[in-house]
Amino acid sequence: MSSSLHVSLPDEMRSYVDIRTNGGKTFATPSEYVRALIRADMENEAEARYVYKEFLKSAADIDAGRIHSAAAVSDHMDKVLEELAADATIGK
Repeated sequence: MSSSLHVSLPDEMRSYVDIRTNGGKTFATPSEYVRALIRADMENEAEARYVYKEFLKSAADIDAGRIHSAAAVSDHMDKVLEELAADATIGK
């Protein structure tokens, strides 16, 4: 189902829409152009919501102590690598 939406534009904006739609390069009609702009805006909004939700998850992880500093992770990895190297030497 579709419906009509009438929009008033200043002359400068209408000229820009005409440039984007005349000649059929990217958009065949002003309606097609407006639909593409709305779709892009909807995608941007969805991405912003995703980032915000991930931020909230990260904040919850920090509060619960599930996040470690890069230095702590690096120290842990150094210990693991040292243990692997020691195990490899013992087998020789």
